[in-house]
Parts: sequence; C-alpha cells; structure tokens
Amino acid sequence: MGVSDGLFIDTDVQPADPRPERVVSVLGMHRSGTSCLTGSLAQQGLFLGETTPPRPPNTRGHLEKAEIWRMQDEILKANGGAWYSPPRTVEWRPEHLARAREIIAEHAAHPIWGFKDPRTLLTLEGWRGLIPDLQPVAIFRHPLRVAHSLQSRNGLRIERGFELWQAYNERLLRFHRVQPFPVVCFDDEAKTLETKLREAGEMIGLHEAPEDPFFADELRNEPAEGEPLPAEIEALYEELRSLAL
Repeated sequence: MGVSDGLFIDTDVQPADPRPERVVSVLGMHRSGTSCLTGSLAQQGLFLGETTPPRPPNTRGHLEKAEIWRMQDEILKANGGAWYSPPRTVEWRPEHLARAREIIAEHAAHPIWGFKDPRTLLTLEGWRGLIPDLQPVAIFRHPLRVAHSLQSRNGLRIERGFELWQAYNERLLRFHRVQPFPVVCFDDEAKTLETKLREAGEMIGLHEAPEDPFFADELRNEPAEGEPLPAEIEALYEELRSLAL
C-alpha cells in the first residue's frame, strides 16, 4: 500500500475500464441522512441503477446496491472488522477488486452513475484506486441523534454510538481535507436542507429540477437532547458544521 496526501492508496491497482464518465460516491455515517442525500441526487439526475427496495423504518428506501454493501461487508470482515467495528487498516483482496470492476462496468453505459453505502467511508481508498476521479458528496448528522438511532435499531449503547460516529466522521473530515467536496448537514431546518441538497447536486454537475423534494421530516425523529457530548466529539461536530454548505 502506498501513501498519497495522507491517504492509503493501493498504487498497484489499475483504474477500472470500462467505467462511466463520472462516478459519484455518497459518503456518510450510518443513520446520518445518506439515503436522503442519495434520493435527492437521484431526483436531480444521478443514475443509481437497481437498488434495495424500501423497508421499515426507512419507507423511502435506503437506495443501496446490494452487491456493493455485501462486498464491502466482506472487505471489512477480511480485515478483521465490520461496519460496527471499523478495522485499523483496510486492504482490498484481488477478488474484491475484481467484483468492484464488474459492478463499475455494469454501469459504464451511463454518463454519470452513483452509489451509496455508509461502509464506503471505511473502504474509500480502494474505490479511489479503481476510479481516480471519483466524486464524493457527503452528509453528517448530530452525534446524539445518530447514537439514539443506532441504539433503537441495533441495541448499541449511546457511548458506542459516539465512538462509531467519531470513527466514521474523522475519516470524512480527513478525506475532505485532501480533496474538498460538497458536505451537507442533516440537522438543518427542513427548507434550508432542501436548498442545500439541491446545491450539492448542482456542485457535482446535476441540473434536473425535482418536482417534489425527496426529504421529509419523517426521515429524522431522534432527539438531539440528553447525554452531554464528549469534548472531542463536540469539537469534531462543530468542525464539520464549519465546512458544510
């Protein structure tokens, strides 16, 4: 593995060919609005291909490609981790690179294709090896809201939710420092969030105007009050807010 601008990049990986003219990766921690951002970008013209159908509690759909999140689960497992236990380093095996090439090639006929999976924050270096001009766009959410959502969905302790939020969003910030990209805050007031979602789409070259916004307040209902935030997590949240649209 080589090091480039503070990121670990596999310098032996050849870019995927064929591939779409442009590829967009939606980044963000689990339970942080990535589905909302992806749905909004799709309304603005981003092609997603076949994605998982809607299921509770997200009745509008997670908009993920099953082959990608299954592959990324395998990548994390091969490195001794999981989405809920991020490994210290992540290396892609040849079989993972081969599968990713197949997925990318399946969408090569589309000028701009995008995919979303929160695990991508842990595996992004491999994607950047295959797609050097990969276009990230990201979203984040208040750590307490994320922790409450993980507690409700997965039974994780609030403290563990904080740890995971920090692990994912430190990587988001690290990637942004190297290669700035649009970042949206899921905590913004509804009308402001709608505007920022459209702005993010325009910044990555999407110009179709949606008839109705994808976002609805039913997509976020966890409280932002309760347990105090650890100082380092509060500081990270404020830093993310400072760079958001």
